[in-house]
Amino acid sequence: MIKALIFDMDGTILNTLTDITLAVNHALTQKNLPTKSEDEIKMAVGNSAYRLIERVVPKSYTVEETKELFHMYQDYYDAHASDHTGPYPDILELLKELRLKGYKLAVVSNKFEHLVEELNHTMFQGLFDACVGEVKGIPIKPAPDMVYKALDLLEVDKEEALFIGDSEVDMMTAFNALVTSVGVTWGFRPESLLVEHNADYIIHQPFALLSILEKENTL
Repeated sequence: MIKALIFDMDGTILNTLTDITLAVNHALTQKNLPTKSEDEIKMAVGNSAYRLIERVVPKSYTVEETKELFHMYQDYYDAHASDHTGPYPDILELLKELRLKGYKLAVVSNKFEHLVEELNHTMFQGLFDACVGEVKGIPIKPAPDMVYKALDLLEVDKEEALFIGDSEVDMMTAFNALVTSVGVTWGFRPESLLVEHNADYIIHQPFALLSILEKENTL
């Protein structure tokens, strides 16, 4: 019986692409580096903010130079994380419907946890029972640890949850955590990557999740 739903954030419930791209390009511009398009950023996100910066700086950059640019990016993003960001169509309505049906909800993101909590408050009116982000001492996705933290906070077992995400990182996370995965196609990655990484289900619009829940809870 599924009792809880754990959602990835970027590309799954929130369209954060424009704000992330603007923050990256702000940092790159400070160092007179070429800026990146949203399509380039779309394929670079998913493995933490620092890994994103590693992917956009020149290969000749030293660790120290990369860290400096990362801090420029993060400082700007912290101040502008919700300028152009908003939920995908039907997401708020879906989350409210899930709450009415009695499901527990969590969000697990490789963003820093303070940003996950802030966006839950500003974008989702606190609809999530648990917010898990990057903190010191807990490995980030695709390691399963953040999902385990969410399961503990929700007080459910892994067999009682679905993990919903838009990327190969999310599908790998669900696999590593032994949680059933749902890949969404409206986010940052093509459907082919979700298939390649063995998504248990794939949906093309948010309310299709209700059909999966009905199926899972009648098995």
